[in-house]
Amino acid sequence: MGRRLSGVSPKPQTTRHRILGILNTKDTQAVFVDTPGWLEKANDPLQEALRVQSQRAAREDADIAILVVEPFKPTAEEVTAMARLVPKKCPLFLAVNKADLLKGQDQLDVVVAAWTAEVKATEVFTVSALKGMDVDVLRKAVLEKLPESPAFYDKDQLSDRWERFFASEFVREQIFTLYSAEIPHACAVVIEEYKETPRRDLVWATIHVERESQKGIVIGKNGEALKTLTERAQAAIEAFTGRKAILELWVKVRKDWRKDMRSLKEFGYLDG
Repeated sequence: MGRRLSGVSPKPQTTRHRILGILNTKDTQAVFVDTPGWLEKANDPLQEALRVQSQRAAREDADIAILVVEPFKPTAEEVTAMARLVPKKCPLFLAVNKADLLKGQDQLDVVVAAWTAEVKATEVFTVSALKGMDVDVLRKAVLEKLPESPAFYDKDQLSDRWERFFASEFVREQIFTLYSAEIPHACAVVIEEYKETPRRDLVWATIHVERESQKGIVIGKNGEALKTLTERAQAAIEAFTGRKAILELWVKVRKDWRKDMRSLKEFGYLDG
C-alpha cells in the first residue's frame, strides 16, 4: 500500500481486526484484506473472536490469497492448519516475509519446501516488508493475476475504515511497543470522540484494562508512562492524517473484559 493502515509490533496478536486497504494505480484498483494472525488454539473469547475473523476472511470470495509466513521451517501442525484455512478456489501466493534474515538459498529452500509440501502455492515470493525487498515484485504479480472488474471504491479512498479507527490502532501500537508482559494484550482502546477543527484534530480515547494493577502500570509513576504513550500515539496520528492533533487518554478498569461477551461486542470484536 505504501501507507501504514494498522499498528505493528514484534508481539503476536497486534492485529485484532479485519482491515481493508485499497491500492489505486493509474489504471488499476486492488483491494487487500488483512486479518489477525492465525491462532490454532484460543485461550479466551477474545482470541476465539480473532480466529473467527481469520476464518471468515478465508471463506470470502477472494480472487487471490496471500499466505504470509515467517522465514523459518514450520511445524507439521502449522502447515496442516494453514492447509485447512487457505481458500481452494483461487490462486495462492506464498510470501516468505523477513527474507533478509535468511543466510543463503539453502535456508530459503528448506522453508519453502516445508510449506509447499502441503500448501499448494501458485507462486512463491521472498520479501521483506520492513525493508521493501521485492515487495514491488509481489505487488506486480498480484495486479497481473487479478481478473478485470469495475472498481469497487473511489479512486482517492484508502480504506473502508474511518480515521477514529486508525487513531485507536496507533494508540494500541504504542501500547504494544512501550509495555511488556501481559499489559498490551489486556488493553482495549476506544475512541470516545474524534473532532476535526480548522487548527487541529481533537481526539479523546479510553484505554480499558482488566485489573487495577494494570492501570497503575499503564499510567506509571507520576503519570510519566501515560505521558510518553500519549506523545508517541499523537505523533503517529499526525503522521497518518498530515494534520496537527491533540490526544487525551484515560485509563479505566473493565474487569476481565476479554472474557466478557458484552465488552467484546462494545469494543468491536464481535458482531451484533
